[in-house]
Amino acid sequence: MKVNVSKEYSIILSQYMDAFGLADVDIAFLIGSNKDAIIGLLDGTRGAVLKTLESISQIFGLRYFEFGNPNHSMPNFDSLPDRTKERIAYRKKVGHPVPKTYTSLDLTEKISVVLSEYKVGYVFLPSEIGNKVDSKFNLGLTDYKQITDRFKKDLEGIVEKTGKTNKVEGKRGRPEEYYRLIKPIAKSKKSK
Repeated sequence: MKVNVSKEYSIILSQYMDAFGLADVDIAFLIGSNKDAIIGLLDGTRGAVLKTLESISQIFGLRYFEFGNPNHSMPNFDSLPDRTKERIAYRKKVGHPVPKTYTSLDLTEKISVVLSEYKVGYVFLPSEIGNKVDSKFNLGLTDYKQITDRFKKDLEGIVEKTGKTNKVEGKRGRPEEYYRLIKPIAKSKKSK
């Protein structure tokens, strides 16, 4: 009998998230990961290393072998770690996140408005541009991968990778790559 362990795990994780009112972004926040990794776990398109499985289990005050056991009883709220209780309270207060989708052109235009403020040769991180786009246009943008996607597709020939990275101490995942503005962008009349 072939067992789909990833599917079983995603079902258990979904049940816990539903029971405690947590979203994928909350799980990512609590383990210091990104939302896409959690979405991948939930939809079965990504696997996880044991260290990640243990981190998710500890959100609920369990070990990986307890959490992964479908017959193990779910802990009650009072037995959860304080950090998890705080996140549950936060989620209750602000509500579940509403996924935002951006058309490629709209987000690219907004990135261009921000980049038009810089001179050729300026070096920046995608998160810096994402923060400025978010601040200027109030998008609620949390996934800066969308920024790098636009750099690679729509803004190719205007920005380029520098080959340098910014590794943040204690943050998991790949380090963020620096980009450079290689072509000027005319200021948009819409941005004034």
